[in-house]
Amino acid sequence: MKEIFYKVTLLSDVVLNSSLATEGNMSSLDFIPGSNFLGITASKLYENITPDESLNIFHSGKVRFGDATIANENHVSYAMPAMYYMDKIKKEIGKDDVFLDYLIDRDNPPMDVNGNKYQLKQVRSGYIFSDGKVLKEINKSFAIKSAQDRTKGTSKKSAMFGFESLNKGLEFIFSIQFDDDTIVDKISGVIEGNHRLGKSKNAEFGQINIKKLPNQPSTVKSFNSDEYVLVYAQSNLCFIDKNGMPTYKPDAEQLGLNKDAKVIWSKSQIRTFTYSPWNSTRNTTNTQRFCIARGSVFYVKNAKTNDYEKYVGLHQAEGLGKVIYNPKFLLGNENAKCELPFQELSFKNEEKKSEGNIPTTVLSKYLKNKLDSKNSEIEISKSVQGLVYSNSNEIKQLKRITSSQWGGIRAYATKTKDFDELEKQLFDKEIGYLTHGVADEKHWGKNRGANRKAFEKICDKNRKHGTQFVAKFAAEMAKESRKLNKK
Repeated sequence: MKEIFYKVTLLSDVVLNSSLATEGNMSSLDFIPGSNFLGITASKLYENITPDESLNIFHSGKVRFGDATIANENHVSYAMPAMYYMDKIKKEIGKDDVFLDYLIDRDNPPMDVNGNKYQLKQVRSGYIFSDGKVLKEINKSFAIKSAQDRTKGTSKKSAMFGFESLNKGLEFIFSIQFDDDTIVDKISGVIEGNHRLGKSKNAEFGQINIKKLPNQPSTVKSFNSDEYVLVYAQSNLCFIDKNGMPTYKPDAEQLGLNKDAKVIWSKSQIRTFTYSPWNSTRNTTNTQRFCIARGSVFYVKNAKTNDYEKYVGLHQAEGLGKVIYNPKFLLGNENAKCELPFQELSFKNEEKKSEGNIPTTVLSKYLKNKLDSKNSEIEISKSVQGLVYSNSNEIKQLKRITSSQWGGIRAYATKTKDFDELEKQLFDKEIGYLTHGVADEKHWGKNRGANRKAFEKICDKNRKHGTQFVAKFAAEMAKESRKLNKK
């Protein structure tokens, strides 16, 4: 078996809804499921390979596309183990004690220095890294959007909706495992580079870059125990029983251990959920899946294994089923306390870099990207405002262009991230939006194309601001056009 690690960098905000619901609060996943990487690969390879090859790569489980979790430099992160419990009041990880549920004596529970029993509560969110650092939550953004009324070129009434998204600049790490080394190069050749994933990937969301890591990242180590094996669910798990029915109670053999071992459910901690994956090719959902959530931990008695990790259960090609045996972050002492030295990571607590220093950590890079993005938006807004509300004759003529035309230009600018490509889509003599059809005859081609030349000149002068300038300029011009029509 061969395993190759990749780093995913978000080039724009990414929307990964945690459910298929279209109403209510739209919450985003805080990781990238492996099915997204399988889909990216399939979209590039499926039509160019034989049925036997497609079965081998995408459906047999011989190639497993793992989930991508948040990275801290070269360290892989893991979903917070369901075994972690902290006091309801003293819950500052890195400062207060973390207890392991399987070690807690219910008849003699942990007590504080005053002899009072801790009121323990399960830690249900966040990520832990191999070096003991902890990230409580991943920064996300929320954007409110409106559907477009295509007949008027304006926002559609009573059609507001919102997206929660992972922020641009975040970095994730995932791996692909190969049972057949001969197909490694074929998959690596298409998985690396720029791609789109998630919801609204045809608009401004979903741009990512995938790059192969030159060295294996730091992963959690394991410990040995003669009494038990702790099976940690690194990804979501899905099992069926001997009758072919979904089950939340896999036996030891299904967990990759010896048949005579026994799962002790009173010392295990699992969480469950159901979902129906969306199949974009068939434009419908697949069969509902009954899953054990990532972070769940099974306590298995009389178990033996020489493996560090293994894939078990169903849907392994999509990253489901990855387990780790006895990871060190589940090792505790006689007081039921976790022995790992925790240290909380926080975007807010990242030390400020002096001007001129090059950021090296993922957190400092993230903060720098946010600052650069904010400064860039301010500069673009100033340029747009200065142009739109100037008294030049060219701008006055351009304001007579209909709002629907400006809405079309904004749509092109929003969907295109490369300025050269945008210029081609707008001004190319053969395919340009402004050079043929009704747009050219009624609006842009009159007076030997004076309006088109004026707009092209404005775009060229503001090339340094990228496609975002064109999107903002078009949006403002659309507003001004509507004002003129009302007069």
